[in-house]
Amino acid sequence: MKTTPNEDDSNDAPPYVVEKVVDRRITAAGKIEYYLKWKGYSEADNTWEPDENLDCPELIAKYEEARRMKEFKEAKKKAGKKKLEEITKPRGYERELPLVRIVGATDCGGELMFLVQWNGTDEMDILPAALVNERDPAVVIEYYEAKSKVVEKAKERAKFAAYEEERADVTSGNEGEVGAVEGGAGEGGGGEGGMETISGTEIPSGTLEAMMEG
Repeated sequence: MKTTPNEDDSNDAPPYVVEKVVDRRITAAGKIEYYLKWKGYSEADNTWEPDENLDCPELIAKYEEARRMKEFKEAKKKAGKKKLEEITKPRGYERELPLVRIVGATDCGGELMFLVQWNGTDEMDILPAALVNERDPAVVIEYYEAKSKVVEKAKERAKFAAYEEERADVTSGNEGEVGAVEGGAGEGGGGEGGMETISGTEIPSGTLEAMMEG
């Protein structure tokens, strides 16, 4: 704590006694300094002083407690404001944004609900399917058409996989029969236009591969 005035001050000046800690800062060197109001001096005489030079632990403790309480209240107020904004922010069609697509559907207590995505935001909403169908029927149709195509492709893949598996079983169990069919095809047309048997049905060679490629 300062106990004497600056050298150029008059000898009649009061001693430097800390009246109040006004502020705090951390220097580039990582040291803590306090901005002090000196008793008997004006605000213009306030100075920054390193904490190691001070001898007023009660005033510093009082300031630090007040500072922590202020920061806590500000953080609480900020969090409350953010929570309030989250609660009161527009949802669903109140956003007044164009509906981009339906991401998925689910049953909620017996009611069909759509998870929807909007243009201009990454946020999504869950809305009653009936409401979406009323407001954006074209998007609903697009969703079901896309879903139908996915289902059909899955069925085709499963069907072709079953054919391929059955074909492999027939080939491994009836190598002699398949060889005879291929030999006959070779005699009649030089190996082109041959036949193969799937589930007891003769089909032109390469038909299954063409179906799978298609």
